[in-house]
This record gives sequence, C-alpha cells and structure tokens, in this order.
Amino acid sequence: MDKLIYNLFYYKNLITSFVAPQSFAVTAYKLFETPKLPPKVPEWEKEFEKEHEFNIIKIPYSEHIDTIKERMVKNSTAFEVTRIPNFPEELTVLEYLPNPDVPKRQETIICVHGWDGRGFNYFKFIPKFQAKGFRVLTPDFPRHGKTLGEESGCHVFGHSINALIRYVNAPVYILAHSLGNGGFCINYGLSNEVEKKLVKRYAGIAIPDKFTDIVEIFENMIGIANRCHPYFLAENNKNLGFDISKMVFGEIINNYSIPTLIIHDKNDKELDFNKASNSASLLPHKNYKVNNEIKPCFYESEGLGHRRILRDDDIVDRIVEFFSENIELQD
Repeated sequence: MDKLIYNLFYYKNLITSFVAPQSFAVTAYKLFETPKLPPKVPEWEKEFEKEHEFNIIKIPYSEHIDTIKERMVKNSTAFEVTRIPNFPEELTVLEYLPNPDVPKRQETIICVHGWDGRGFNYFKFIPKFQAKGFRVLTPDFPRHGKTLGEESGCHVFGHSINALIRYVNAPVYILAHSLGNGGFCINYGLSNEVEKKLVKRYAGIAIPDKFTDIVEIFENMIGIANRCHPYFLAENNKNLGFDISKMVFGEIINNYSIPTLIIHDKNDKELDFNKASNSASLLPHKNYKVNNEIKPCFYESEGLGHRRILRDDDIVDRIVEFFSENIELQD
C-alpha cells in the first residue's frame, strides 16, 4: 500500500512539474525545506536526555541579523548574500560541561546535526568529549529538536552556525553530519576572517559534494521533470539567498587549511560515496599522524549507512582521538 501511495505521489509530481514547471518549483521548494519529524524518538536518545545533565542556552538571532545586514551592505562575505532567512526569536543550544576531574580544554566542540536531526543524535560522542575536558554545544536548528521556526534548510543551518561561533568567540572544533556539513560551508561564506580563524579542527561525517547534488537527489526522489529543473534551481537560489552552484564542499573546506577528517560510508544510500570521494580528493593533506600512527584524512567505513554511522563506537573513538590528541598533518 505504501509503495502504491508513493508511486501515485511520484507520477502526479512528474506530470504536474512537466505541465506547469514554474509554479510547481514553488510547491517543490516548500516540500524541500520542510523537515520530517521522526515518527518515534529513539529510546537511546530519550534515555540520554534523562540521564545526562545539560544547560539550555538561548541565543537571540537579532544580533546575527544585524551583523549579516551590515555585511550585505559592505558586500564583505565570500558568497553574495541576497536574503536573510526568517528566523525564530532564539536558537536553542544544549551545553554539556567538561567532567570536573579532568583538565579543561580551551576549545569548545560544536556538534552540528543533519536534516531531520537534533543535538541528541550525538549521544555517543558527548560523554567521551566531556571526559577529555571539552565543553560541548549541540544546537537544535530551527524546526528541529527544541528550536521553533517557520523556515529551515541548509542556509538556516549555516547562519545558525555562524551565530553560534560568534557567540562562543573562542577556538572551536566542528563536528558535522550530513546536511550539517553543507551548513558549515555556508557558514564559511558568511564569516569574516576572525570567525574563520576561530575554527581549529573539523570532522565531517556523511558529506555532500555539491549543493546541486542534494537538489537533484530531492528531484529524483519526489518526481520532478527535467523541464522543471532550472526553475527549481532558481527557486533555491532565491530562497537561500545565494548562488548554490558556488557551494562545492571540497573547495570550501580546503580554504580553511586546518586539520580535517572526513568519514563516509560506502553503503550510504542518501549521499553518494563516489561523489563524497570527489570532495575528499580536494583535501590538501591526505593523512595525519596521531600517537605515532598514520591515519587517512578520508576514512571509508562500510556497512554503517547514513545514520547508524553516528552510533558506531569505532567512528566515535576515531573522532574523539582526532579532536583530543596532537595531530601532525601528512602529505
């Protein structure tokens, strides 16, 4: 029955987008920017929320909006920004403090969730980061988790990351999953030089390659005719406030010139492994040395898919080591 309903939905979209491509592009974008609430929150995330103490920080968007407006006037961003999203009043961020019995690290780790996600997705990472002396911040982006809002998407993620880095105003390590990596790239396009230099290390799990790839995945999923494609791209550019063709993940990450670890599963059915490999090939350093062992900057996992990868102990330990130990980049 579910397959029949999907087929009816798919072919209806295919016909409508062919007959009325321009108007359907507007309808499609509304679907594209609407996160799907999980039918059931996983029990392990519920238990983590109950058993682990955290503080709730509310970061007003007003200061960020004023900052970006000023940068738009001065045209001082890496991307030409033509629109500021409709933000809720505040961004909700969960704060986990370092364990009291370990030396405190100067860096704050920001855990960036993906589409349909929330900060609790990092429940496996957080205690291990705390044990290494890190303060951990896990934002819930608008229309996700504990943050309300009317609008969401990769651009909203990017603006929110930029606002959070400015709020921390100290060295940060970024850990991102899926579309959260795209948000981190948009943050680059919004950042000034001070904000860029605050990012000291970065680990990206399940990475995109180009933003246009994400658009095409969605088009294929819901059934958008080729005739509608240019209108849908234009609708994305209009709503996101910049030219999405300029967002090439590997090129943007390369600009940071910081220790970077990319992890992608060969069985990822949402973001193609081969395309992720294209971005990873642009990394200036192919390996890093940690604890006298050489490890790849692009780690290829297998059998973990797109989401279960966040719950794999080996993946968690690899990233915790990457953030907490001395790293020597290798060619």
